[in-house]
Amino acid sequence: MSRAPQQASPPESPSPLTVPEFRSLLPIGFTVALGFGLVVPVLAPFALSFGVGIALMGLVQFVFGFTRFSFGIAAGLVVDRFGERASTVTGILIVAVSSYAAGFAQSFPQLVLARGFGGAGSALFIAGLMNRLLKIIPAESMGRATGLWRASFLVGIAIGPVIGGVLKDQLGFRAPFHIYATGLLIAATIAWFVMTAPLKGAKAQKKRPIEALRAARPLFRDVRYVVALLATLVGWWTLSGPTQQIGAIYAQRVLDFSGTKFGVALFLLSIGEVIVLFTAGKAADRYGRKAVLVPALAITAIATALLGQVETLPNAFFPLMIAIGAGVAAGGVAAGGLLADSVPEGGSGTAVSVNQMAGDLGYMIAPAAVGAIAQGGGFSLAYGVAAVPAAVAFAAALKLPPGAGRGRRDLGSEVHEPVG
Repeated sequence: MSRAPQQASPPESPSPLTVPEFRSLLPIGFTVALGFGLVVPVLAPFALSFGVGIALMGLVQFVFGFTRFSFGIAAGLVVDRFGERASTVTGILIVAVSSYAAGFAQSFPQLVLARGFGGAGSALFIAGLMNRLLKIIPAESMGRATGLWRASFLVGIAIGPVIGGVLKDQLGFRAPFHIYATGLLIAATIAWFVMTAPLKGAKAQKKRPIEALRAARPLFRDVRYVVALLATLVGWWTLSGPTQQIGAIYAQRVLDFSGTKFGVALFLLSIGEVIVLFTAGKAADRYGRKAVLVPALAITAIATALLGQVETLPNAFFPLMIAIGAGVAAGGVAAGGLLADSVPEGGSGTAVSVNQMAGDLGYMIAPAAVGAIAQGGGFSLAYGVAAVPAAVAFAAALKLPPGAGRGRRDLGSEVHEPVG
């Protein structure tokens, strides 16, 4: 009896770690994330030390996020006009100055202004670094590259708060800001020297603002780019609102969790991210972004909705947090791959910045939106509504072409398939 021939697995593309510049850029991501983590346990008590209330304290982080969102398009245009190296280094230096200024702040308004100024620098260096990654990493390896890049941030963010807490106890509120700023000076130096290498085969011409906007406009007719934006928004929406800020209130008031117990839940959220990052990135490169993104969004939507239904079984909160972490991480690496597939090979700082703005938008509005629903209709309804963005992105991801994306070269005429 003859046996049906087995279908060969898609060939595996080269690891992004074989690209020397990529290996050199990873420490920058780690340093930035480590420094960001340093100030996490310090920022709120430092703000309160100026005599403001808890409600006003949130203004510090809101102004930072709003500034970064507002400068998104401008940052992308700067990258397209002056290049990734100048933009990345300048952005990192702006954040360093901001951090020094925050550490020297003598009043609450000074702290708010210092942090807000840093948001513009953050938008600039993120746009520069991500556009550089799109140029140096082949699209068919971008899933794994996104996973590695995200992992460098996760490790930094995980370690940072521990070190920041020790620094606060030993040296006071201001020390973590100054140490963060000094670390950023080192990161800027690394970026200046690392990003000098010529880009083989990349179209490195610099565009005027109008030219950059015109070049990016066709991407909004590309289903891959639009789905990448939705997946990015979903990831940051889910992390900011349902799991972190509103999750803390829900865990305390409804599930009767202590602060330590909720801290364990957040740790498990991160574990969920870490355990799937590399597997999901490899699968997205080998089998296509759709094969990873569709189940990731389904898991995120279902687990988010179920979070609001565990009042009678509170310990179910923990595995659901792991599931959400896994879903968000897998969706993130698939979105990074779709971005690489859709953006032209010469890169587009504008397109990268819009993608970052989608994440910033979800991060900013989720706590207020989910919180308002929880206050008016209860947590069960709030978590059901919080799952809607993931459900919408899931429906959009189903429209991805079957071959999306083992790289730009595989899609041919499907590159500009319209949405809807």
